[in-house]
Amino acid sequence: MSDIRTSGKPYILMAGPDRSVHGGISAVVNGYFDAGLGRDVDLHYIGTMKEGSKLYKLFVALGAYVRFLSQLKKADIVHIHVASDSSFIRKSFFVRAAYKRRKHIIIHQHGGDLKNWIRNGGEKRLMMVRRILGMADRIIVISDIHMKIICELFDDGSDIREKIILLPNSVKIPSGIGDLSQKEKNSLLFLGRICKDKGIVELTEAIRQVKKTYPDVKLKVGGIYEEDLKEIVESEPDNIEYVGWVEGDEKDKLLSSSEIYVLPSYYEGQPVSVLEAMAAKCLVIASDVGGIPMMIKDHETGLLVTPGDTASLSQAIDMALSEEFSEDRVRICEAARQKTEQEYDIKTCIDKILRLYNSLCDAV
Repeated sequence: MSDIRTSGKPYILMAGPDRSVHGGISAVVNGYFDAGLGRDVDLHYIGTMKEGSKLYKLFVALGAYVRFLSQLKKADIVHIHVASDSSFIRKSFFVRAAYKRRKHIIIHQHGGDLKNWIRNGGEKRLMMVRRILGMADRIIVISDIHMKIICELFDDGSDIREKIILLPNSVKIPSGIGDLSQKEKNSLLFLGRICKDKGIVELTEAIRQVKKTYPDVKLKVGGIYEEDLKEIVESEPDNIEYVGWVEGDEKDKLLSSSEIYVLPSYYEGQPVSVLEAMAAKCLVIASDVGGIPMMIKDHETGLLVTPGDTASLSQAIDMALSEEFSEDRVRICEAARQKTEQEYDIKTCIDKILRLYNSLCDAV
């Protein structure tokens, strides 16, 4: 442990996308700050990426790396949030720097498409990922699927499994979520990046199909466009409303008033938005991918659909809106809320992170 401290608390140097970035990792990090992680440790966060052009992102990354090096001597623990693609490559430089200086390292793996990204990069990328992950004292994964993927990378009998900690994403459990009858009838909500990988094309087509039975069905789409999909999303103005990027009280209001939350992604890690919707007693309809099945048990805490399958999605929405399904909808929404309270409360998550920090600081 470092002998240089600004307080009597462990000095945690955390790095990940800037907290202003519209994305899942930023939502997780902001949740940690809002829940008070910085009260029990000396927490310093460095944003390594901001939204903008490639050149701007490069300047941000270089500046973040310089600040990271300037703080590294003080750090007792380095906690780095990574996804896949450019995120993993960018963070690899931070991991190497911390490893060279013999710091305790936690790699927090969020990437929903990690397996495909490694496969597409061939043997060279596989070796790079193994080297970087091997430098960590602990590897946090957000689902058992991610745990399996990382274990499969190390098929040489190494002790990587002993380093892995399963720590699902978590949310603050809102109070005041009462009678489901107060929600707007036939109302759906989508929040996130607006791109093909999120299934937005299939969702738009599903609404086009569902409105034949439920002409007043209303889908609100909140997020930022990452692809040129504005014409597709806004092709059904009577049934689809684009509400921009929402957060804070505005997001809470949308979740509390919507009957159904839908996320038909092609791949996912463990989306915070699904947990927020479950906690707000929305009926969640989501793809059977990544860490989603860990949260959503089909017809128990939500409905699972096949990614990329418009028919599967439209059938699920049609069923969820039917009067015959009303009792099931209440049962599922109540069970989902209870599951978030028991398994995904941010307070429990913070306690686990603090115990992890303490165990590393106490290690000889």
